[in-house]
Amino acid sequence: MLRPVALAGIVTASLFSVAASSPPGGCQSSGTRGTCWVDATDPGKQGTKAPSGQKAAGPKSTSGPQCAPMEMPQPAAGDPLWAGRDPGKGKLVAMVCGIGGPGGGFVGDVRVAYVPSGGVPVPQVSPAELAQRAIEQMNLSAPDIRLAPPADSPHGATIGFPVWMWSGRSEATTGPVTRTASAGAITVTATAKLARITWSMGDGISVTCTSPGTPFTDARAGEPSPDCGHTYRATAPGGAVTVAATSRWQISWSGGGQADSQVMDLPSSTQLPVREIRTLNTDGG
Repeated sequence: MLRPVALAGIVTASLFSVAASSPPGGCQSSGTRGTCWVDATDPGKQGTKAPSGQKAAGPKSTSGPQCAPMEMPQPAAGDPLWAGRDPGKGKLVAMVCGIGGPGGGFVGDVRVAYVPSGGVPVPQVSPAELAQRAIEQMNLSAPDIRLAPPADSPHGATIGFPVWMWSGRSEATTGPVTRTASAGAITVTATAKLARITWSMGDGISVTCTSPGTPFTDARAGEPSPDCGHTYRATAPGGAVTVAATSRWQISWSGGGQADSQVMDLPSSTQLPVREIRTLNTDGG
């Protein structure tokens, strides 16, 4: 909780050293796609974290957000906080923005803005915010589930016979993906790589594959997958299992003198019939 009166006399340059942070988990999924939340915060204090994609919740208020500028020590020319702007033609100020809370408190954040000589504050964009833009451009997706036997097969998997699992290949499902975002003199580059796919086979068994998996071909019928497969040992209640595949993406970014990394988990699922073939031996005599 911030109080404008208390801040007025203690604003220091270190308060505005922008640091990337992410809430527990870093990212969340929405359907088969995901979003990451990246925030600019005071590196010297433990901030309030919120679920991915959401701002930290504070006391409710009927008043709208308010911002007030405060003087701050000016960083050296060329510092990323200037975002390529000319220190000789303006200055940086601290913009304290938020909503009043119970007991006269103040819930919000502090951002740096550029004020041209004789002008009004112009909000700056932090490297962390640019990283968020770059990550959003990736449109990362959950696995494009492929199975052999296929999920839409009338018979599905057979007990005792190997099942192959893999993901359809595309930039969004298997990567790697690189995107950039720029504002002024700051450019941030973010790269996402597929670390693994964890398959929950619906029979209590999980299989972790460090690759997207090998596509099945008819020439390899009856053989187990070389890198991502499973064999069912019992039938499933109702005759089918839910196969769920979760991609683990490792995302790193750098730019504007900063760098950070995080992970994103994206799930998808399908139904797979599981059957048992029984043979009957009879005495021909």
